[in-house]
Amino acid sequence: MKIGVIGTINRDSIRLADGTRKEAWGGILYNLITLSYLLGDKAGIFPVCNVGADHYTEIMAILKSLPGVRTEYIKKVPENNNHCFLTYLDKENKHEILKGGVRPLVFDDIKALTGCNFILVNYISGRDLHLSSLKKLRNIYQGKIYIDIHSYTLGRKKGGARFIRRPQLWPTVVDCADYVQMNRLELAVLARNIRSEKNIGDFLDDDLKTIIVQLKRNGISVESKVIIITDSGRGCYLVDDCRKMQYKRHLGVEDGNIRNGVSQKNATGCGDCFAAGFVAGLTRHLSLFNCSVAGNAAGQNRVIDHRKTYSILDKTIQ
Repeated sequence: MKIGVIGTINRDSIRLADGTRKEAWGGILYNLITLSYLLGDKAGIFPVCNVGADHYTEIMAILKSLPGVRTEYIKKVPENNNHCFLTYLDKENKHEILKGGVRPLVFDDIKALTGCNFILVNYISGRDLHLSSLKKLRNIYQGKIYIDIHSYTLGRKKGGARFIRRPQLWPTVVDCADYVQMNRLELAVLARNIRSEKNIGDFLDDDLKTIIVQLKRNGISVESKVIIITDSGRGCYLVDDCRKMQYKRHLGVEDGNIRNGVSQKNATGCGDCFAAGFVAGLTRHLSLFNCSVAGNAAGQNRVIDHRKTYSILDKTIQ
């Protein structure tokens, strides 16, 4: 079993809502650690990303410590690595500034993944992969592609501040996916072009119907696509038949503290861990329902982390 993972590895400087500061690594490292933990040596996990010269040594040391993770498609580039400064306003909402930035991947970087059983594309920076390269991959790749929309809905101002915006070509990105993941905010951005988390509202059904209509208007077939909407500690929604919206199902998490949003722990990377848990379920031929359960469990484990799975990424600064 081979799994390709496309995206970017971040350096993260995090300030939680309670004032706690953390220096961490992130981006697709959350995908890779989760896949390694869940699958280990039972799968070959092949990340493809450019890594800045300033942090190449540290990042490679982490990657080489993860069972099942292969590093032959990691490329050192002269740019400073992506450094994300996250300030949480509460348990869910945050401000983000991105400094540095490695060059986007092109098709020659990712073409070796056509031999994989699954490919996970995670838009960590929003410009991780040229769209033309993603389209070319889709045209020749016969396996399943899972795309996490993630930061594709974020623009970048001068100075690095991120802002919410709807990319014009988002239907093309979704068209390349068999499975597409987004959270409630990203869904609302694509559906209604909202500019603030405050405008998400309680429009989940309407937003889903809107993006499906927009996809159809762009000539995109939705019949075989699976849409997963993550909803923070409340779990996720699974749409496994876009023609019949009544098949939308909510799957909550098991831990009451996480479900009720009580935990003040660092939840950075939960969506990335969810995606990895879902893909790990696909490799085991689980039902879509049980893949969603596995995704919820992986996201929940990121917050609780009893086994210190993610301790290699986090360092609290007093």
